[in-house]
Amino acid sequence: MNRIQKCNALTLVEMMMVVAIVGLLSVVLVPIAKKSFEYRENSLVAHQLRTAIQAFEMYRAETGGYPPDKTPGVTPPEMVEYFDYFDIDWWAEGNAIDGKWDWDKGYHFPYSVSIHAPARTSSQLEDLDKMIDDGSLASGKFREVDDHYHYILEE
Repeated sequence: MNRIQKCNALTLVEMMMVVAIVGLLSVVLVPIAKKSFEYRENSLVAHQLRTAIQAFEMYRAETGGYPPDKTPGVTPPEMVEYFDYFDIDWWAEGNAIDGKWDWDKGYHFPYSVSIHAPARTSSQLEDLDKMIDDGSLASGKFREVDDHYHYILEE
């Protein structure tokens, strides 16, 4: 009664094939996942930027001018009721691209809402520009100057 038992293990070639397939999938999927995360971050920043612009424009419409410039990341006291109206409770926090929100008066442009020192690649910031402007950080309403990215309200 000599029976040969069949082994249900994987061979070395089969294991190598599995590793090769997983490697190929990761080469394809990692850049797609990275682009997806960047798109999510940019969408959130674009939404917050548009909301802040609406608040500053509403302030200007009601008072006849923009508020004075304050410390980056600090809510201008004149803007508290407008920020409350638009549910802007994120101004003092860093944004999704690891920059600080700022209201600028006379810093490169007469009036702008800016993002100070974001920790993202210029490629991702150009993608953000495509979402809100003309896709070029050198022209249009959204521009790069030094380590600030300004959305210009008045030029």
